[in-house]
Amino acid sequence: MQDPATGTSPVGAAAFEGSTLRAALRTASAWLDRHVDALNALNVFPVPDGDTGLNMSLTLQSAVAAAEAEPDASLKAIAQANATGALMGARGNSGVILAQMMRAMSGTLAAAQTADASVMAAALFNAAVAARGAVDQPVEGTILTVARAAGDAALNTAAGGSSLLKTLEAAHDAARIAVAETPDLLPILKEASVVDAGGEGYRIFLEGLVKYLRGEAVGQGSIPVGSRADLSSLHQESDDFYGYCTEVLFRGAELDASSIRETLQALGSCVLVVGDKQLVKVHVHTLRPGSVLDMATSLGEIVKVKVDNMQLQHEEFTAKSSRAIEAPTRRAAGVGLVAVAIGDGMRSVFESLGAQVVHGGRTMNPSVKEITAAVLSTPYRSVIIMPNDRNVALAARQAAALASDQTVAVVPTRNMPQGIAAALALNPEADLETNVNACKIAADRCHCIEITHATKESQIGGLSIKDGSLLAVLDDEPVSSGDIMHTVMATALKKLPSGAYDIGTVYVGSRGDPTEAQAIADQLASCLDIGVDVQPGGQEHYQYIVSVE
Repeated sequence: MQDPATGTSPVGAAAFEGSTLRAALRTASAWLDRHVDALNALNVFPVPDGDTGLNMSLTLQSAVAAAEAEPDASLKAIAQANATGALMGARGNSGVILAQMMRAMSGTLAAAQTADASVMAAALFNAAVAARGAVDQPVEGTILTVARAAGDAALNTAAGGSSLLKTLEAAHDAARIAVAETPDLLPILKEASVVDAGGEGYRIFLEGLVKYLRGEAVGQGSIPVGSRADLSSLHQESDDFYGYCTEVLFRGAELDASSIRETLQALGSCVLVVGDKQLVKVHVHTLRPGSVLDMATSLGEIVKVKVDNMQLQHEEFTAKSSRAIEAPTRRAAGVGLVAVAIGDGMRSVFESLGAQVVHGGRTMNPSVKEITAAVLSTPYRSVIIMPNDRNVALAARQAAALASDQTVAVVPTRNMPQGIAAALALNPEADLETNVNACKIAADRCHCIEITHATKESQIGGLSIKDGSLLAVLDDEPVSSGDIMHTVMATALKKLPSGAYDIGTVYVGSRGDPTEAQAIADQLASCLDIGVDVQPGGQEHYQYIVSVE
């Protein structure tokens, strides 16, 4: 297979040069891109935020784009451009870890004239070390385990005099075995019957490098989604993973939700089916929205249709986020605030509290570059970042580390209600350290119940969850599931930590119902004997977010 950009064939190459490294990364990125849906489907929690594949793919795409734009084709220049691009485009925890690995790998490569087997082995080993350094509390059974196995295998193989291809094949084989063993190391993976998504993503990256050196085509289209990663590499082809977010509300007689869900699962991913025998609303990410409409009309009468092109949405979002933001020429005393939020209502709340808001959250984590731009746009010498999602925390820390003329701290808020509670505690007249402590205390007092519909059948912590059923997540842990909202909420409220609560808020999502939200508020007020407010949140995926503090 000749690389279309270089016109060269990599088969039998003894070492990477700048141009061939760039082409190899391009191939690995294309291969990872095909697996996005399959990786997202490995998400342990059955909620619509399984975005490991998308985060890793967008991070690698950013690295490749930077390498493509580099006019100097030397190995050092390409490696350094790749490292910078990966860091600035890193999204989510999985993307940030991958970016750290790419930076370590690129640092090793940049010190060499060409990257033969021994240099590449050292790069993979250093990448594994960097991966562990990227997290506060390393956990086995994750990408960290897989990276270490790959790095060790590469070193041992290269030390025996093997070729570059044989060294990378050994690294990939070790990664494949390590991925298969992740459920034995991490109980939650075994319980959910999946392998680790981040580890599998890294295996696919290595497989892409191997494919390049073998001269194998990576094909086109997304890999079909399965409950477990397909480690046999027997893949089928379809189309791009973005497709169309399709929602249809239709009425009929004796509608069968299970049958409808089965039909939709054959058409796409992120399937949701909600309703009864007479009225059903469906949601699916598909390349064939017309087929969804055909299904609806065959079963009854369409009431409402909404189709969004997710590729265009992503491109518009990226273009908007990448626009340069001019930093103020002078910084003022005081403490500024940067908050990550999704939903018009949530954004309005944070803006009313004086925050510079970065769009993002579940399913679309902002990049390091986007958070950094928001920090630079604040006029203050000191800034607090509130990630409001545990999957944004590492990107926030990277952004804080990049600040040059500002002192930046991260308050590790795990959800938007925690961020709001922390923002309310901010005292613009106090110093940064005092504010960080006050914000952390306020965030810790806040507990959050998120209500959504499960995206797949699952068994977590003794909780049996049916595909499409209501699911309550308390402080990031699934605690209740069922078909009746009042019952699901009652169980979730019993799981709240004991103590006195003063106030509650119900934020209504884009798919929430104000009447049902008021019923939740009344239930919350009665159970905890507190005042409860109902506010528009506009958040996607979670119909209701309930905050108590």
